[in-house]
Amino acid sequence: MKTQAGTLKSLPAVTNEASQWWFFCLLIVVLKIFLFALDPLPKMFMGDSACYISTALDGWLPDDRSYFYGYVIRWVALWTESLTPLLLLQSFVSALTALLLAHTCRTIFGLSARSSYIIGFICALDPFQLVWERYVMTETISLFFYVAGLYFSFLYLKHRRIRHLAIVQGFWVLLIGFRMSYLLVVQVSAVLLPIMAFCPLLLATWRNRRGAQARGFHTVKLAFVHLLTSIAMMLLLHGAYRQANGLFFGREPAYLYATGLHLLAFWAPILVPADASDERLARIIEQGDEFDIKELTARNNQRFAPDYLVDRWQEVEPDGPRASQIAKETALRALRRNPLQVLHLAARTFAQYWNLKDLRHYARIDLGHNDLTLEQNSMLAESFHLATDGRIIGAPPTVLQRYFLLSWPYCYFLLLSPILGVSALYLAREKQLALLLLLHLVIILAVTFTFAVAPSLRYLQPASVLTLLTVALCFRAFLNSRSPEEPALSSS
Repeated sequence: MKTQAGTLKSLPAVTNEASQWWFFCLLIVVLKIFLFALDPLPKMFMGDSACYISTALDGWLPDDRSYFYGYVIRWVALWTESLTPLLLLQSFVSALTALLLAHTCRTIFGLSARSSYIIGFICALDPFQLVWERYVMTETISLFFYVAGLYFSFLYLKHRRIRHLAIVQGFWVLLIGFRMSYLLVVQVSAVLLPIMAFCPLLLATWRNRRGAQARGFHTVKLAFVHLLTSIAMMLLLHGAYRQANGLFFGREPAYLYATGLHLLAFWAPILVPADASDERLARIIEQGDEFDIKELTARNNQRFAPDYLVDRWQEVEPDGPRASQIAKETALRALRRNPLQVLHLAARTFAQYWNLKDLRHYARIDLGHNDLTLEQNSMLAESFHLATDGRIIGAPPTVLQRYFLLSWPYCYFLLLSPILGVSALYLAREKQLALLLLLHLVIILAVTFTFAVAPSLRYLQPASVLTLLTVALCFRAFLNSRSPEEPALSSS
């Protein structure tokens, strides 16, 4: 009877929280609609946006970036002949990201409903997310798949169920289909998730000597099964993605087909002629003073500008696959010759973020660095009824763009977020969750500094979500030290 009475007594609380949750969902959606009404025009970042639109219009596939987003444009914007439905979809997806973040804080971290809603509301207003809702870019949709993968990663760490592991792998193969910059963190997570999930069990078993050998053997065997399953699922799904890529391009299976050219430009300042696996490329590197090969700030030009490194190399070697392969071999030989130079290059990129003048300059570049050509202007008008004067550089910033440009202090908080991650690892009871967040933060930031050609705020977008989750975990640890908070809702 007491149990039944207790259950009946808890029903109003559950019902009340469910009502609060649906009210919070409505609030976030209304907020996104209001912000859309405030800043409704589509924005372009050329040439990324041009590549995705080309995929939507005629099926052309870029060899240096993921292409799933182009089909989203085709399915959502092309048949309506307007980019407005695409922006509405991105606003809704961004709302889902904020809601999923709040749900994670409540059900996984065990924060109170109020605290979780505050974190979700902050996420909905995150300047590193809001501005990209208006761009014909992959950032908003890819971030949702990333957060969804994180959520099921947390569930796996708590429950150690293979179905959660399979869902994680499914979300993350979609993720790299939208944005390949997540590839390293996805691959590392496939290996580390099972290890992190079973380490506490192994430690607890070995500390308890009675029956430890039998239980320890069973736990180790189960851990190996999960580890092999995770790696096998990743190899299967990623292999299917690579095979599909090869079929679409009529080439060998691969994630991308211009990786070598990008690496050559990323690490151009450390190249020497001896690194080149082809004499022709060695001669071009030897002439590097003619096109500022050692200049840190010239790396974007090395990749895309006429008469710079990649352009000169492609003139000498017009066969695209062979040019990229030789470029990749050359970049990796430079890495093997002196990996410390690559780390030093990453450190110099990191240091650029701390030059406020440079940071503000590159923040404006993040909003668009090329005006539309007459051909692009007419294409947008014909296909999407978008009337524009074609100005991107020097155009007056919109409301959300101003908000983004004023958010530079937040950038420094994100750059220091690994310190917060270490604090969460020390303070939080949920060590596995804190460790996963810290590893993701370190990998995302390391990839940004190592493979970015400039201090871009855009590349810090996933770090922003990870930092919010880390703040939530630290806040939970602080509340634990004072008084127990509401228990987490059950999740499966």
